[in-house]
Amino acid sequence: MVRVETHREDCMADDVAAACSPTAMPIAEARPMRLLPLLPLVAALALSPAGPHSGSARAQDGAEAQVLTAPGLALPGSFTGTIPMASGPGAEWHLDLWPDQVFHLRQDYPDQSAADIGRWHADPARRAIVLRGGREAPVFLEVRGNGDLRLMTPGGESIESDLPYTLAAGPLDPAAVSLPMTGMFRYMADAATFSVCLTGRSYPVAMEGAYIEAERAYLAIEDRDPGEAVLAVLEGTLAMRPAMEGPDRTHLVIDRFSRFAPGDTCDRARADAALTDTYWRLLEIGGDEIAPMEGSREPYLILHSPDGDTTSAFNATVGCNMMRGGYERGAGDALSFGQAAMTMMACPPPLDTSERALTEALGQVARLQITATTLELFDETGTRVLMAEAVYLP
Repeated sequence: MVRVETHREDCMADDVAAACSPTAMPIAEARPMRLLPLLPLVAALALSPAGPHSGSARAQDGAEAQVLTAPGLALPGSFTGTIPMASGPGAEWHLDLWPDQVFHLRQDYPDQSAADIGRWHADPARRAIVLRGGREAPVFLEVRGNGDLRLMTPGGESIESDLPYTLAAGPLDPAAVSLPMTGMFRYMADAATFSVCLTGRSYPVAMEGAYIEAERAYLAIEDRDPGEAVLAVLEGTLAMRPAMEGPDRTHLVIDRFSRFAPGDTCDRARADAALTDTYWRLLEIGGDEIAPMEGSREPYLILHSPDGDTTSAFNATVGCNMMRGGYERGAGDALSFGQAAMTMMACPPPLDTSERALTEALGQVARLQITATTLELFDETGTRVLMAEAVYLP
């Protein structure tokens, strides 16, 4: 790997920003003629919409030398700064970028933290990069002449303000990020690995947190080949841990295990299903698994989009009576269900018990979480009261 060291003060003014371009002579100890064969490769990697996934632990964990990429960023690198908020002291942003177009973003607010991971691509027309992860909206960041990044509007326009919207460039110092994830879980020879759907990165799984729960659920999967990769839905943290040999490297720590989805793949799970107008097949109510009974309709929940000024409505059934009522979306992930009307058929066991459990669970819902095709509903204490999967998608 060729190391290119650029003097930041030579790149600060717009009229000399071209000096930081890979097409200009780099300020480096290496001879320019020896660097030229590398530059087309770096440019193609950084400007392509989906670069190759890196399997190198050295590259992921910061042991690899920086390269000046075509957009003008020295990568791998970390970009940090305080982004102003409408009120309060601001949010601390820590953005890690790699040349293979993977990013990790952690945002620390006064009362909570948030994180996202995914892939970035260059936007030459805006002199910017675009982050696309698990969130619905992309993040636009202008590449400054000195290699720093400056936040742009959600529409990709420059922010005209004297407030500091800048993330200062620095060497890679990976931040631990905690968030819901889907990926391919594989267990073999007393060790597990997890390949994240959004990035393609593969990590060893640390034997802590909810690891044992995931391992037992994996071993209980029927008709599974030894060492077969199975799609998993979980909440986890990507953080540095001691490696089997050599220096520390990034591991997945499973904070909360949700479920395995045998037969599903990352291609189907990369995008989160929409909450509304999706057929959610019920999998679990109040901690108890639920499955269709022979001769009965499969259990499901549908939240309909608001129609004009009418109240948002939902339909649900465990396979016997049909429920219909209203629901309300609050700020962020807040969700609540109102009273429901229901047909009055006599339900055989265990449908009668499941129906009462569904009514009780919907009345307890306070917030939601959608991870790929999995919907989880939680009460005010954070206890999961219902889980469902999106089916019959386009």
